[in-house]
Amino acid sequence: MQKIKYKLQCAIFIAVIAMSLVSCEKDEIDTFSAQQAVNFTSLKTEYSFLGNPNNFHTQEIEVRILGTAEDKDRFFNVEVVNDTTTTATTEQYEILSGVVKAGEFTGKLTLKLNKSAQLDTTSVNVNLNIIDSQDFKAGNKEAINHEVLWTNKVIVPAWRYYSFFFCRTQSTLCYRIVVETTGLKTFTSTDYRNIGGPAGATALATAFGDYVKQWNLDNPDNKLRHDDGALAGELIVPIHYTKSKYD
Repeated sequence: MQKIKYKLQCAIFIAVIAMSLVSCEKDEIDTFSAQQAVNFTSLKTEYSFLGNPNNFHTQEIEVRILGTAEDKDRFFNVEVVNDTTTTATTEQYEILSGVVKAGEFTGKLTLKLNKSAQLDTTSVNVNLNIIDSQDFKAGNKEAINHEVLWTNKVIVPAWRYYSFFFCRTQSTLCYRIVVETTGLKTFTSTDYRNIGGPAGATALATAFGDYVKQWNLDNPDNKLRHDDGALAGELIVPIHYTKSKYD
């Protein structure tokens, strides 16, 4: 009888421990799932007003949530790091919103960047940190900071796709001519698809090339040359142009 009673007590003790562990595990899961957080997907954004006649630019910066999508819009907050890493004045920008739309795993931080005469010769920046909001906590420490830099000066983007169609080597002047003749301020894989692939890219590159060729014909003593970069001082040589006209 004592042996049966002892076994019964052991069984009850084990059951209580097991239930406690399950309860703790459930609490931990519920606590974890409640920790909806948000991170920036990149560290820096650069913008130039080159080709933009307006006095402001609306800049969107992508964020990604750590958690689950929900059937409502949710909002996150950022704060400005007001130290030497931020050089813009409060009149030069405005933080408009930080929102993750219903059903989405990514969201947008939207800022208004203002143009000013100061930006003709320099650039300014604002350093931002994600902070806790009602809907989200700040995410991973290494991904809650983002720097936004803007200027009226030319910022030459990644040159990889340009080098296939426009000119092998980049320079500020070369890029400026591309923008002025084609409007193509960036040339990523997405841009490449949007302009129609190789046919569209070749057509734009030909417009650029024809401009360079015609300028050099009209200005033999002032031909277009790279103003900086690896080939500074060398002639800008377009890859595509109307050969029947210029050769």
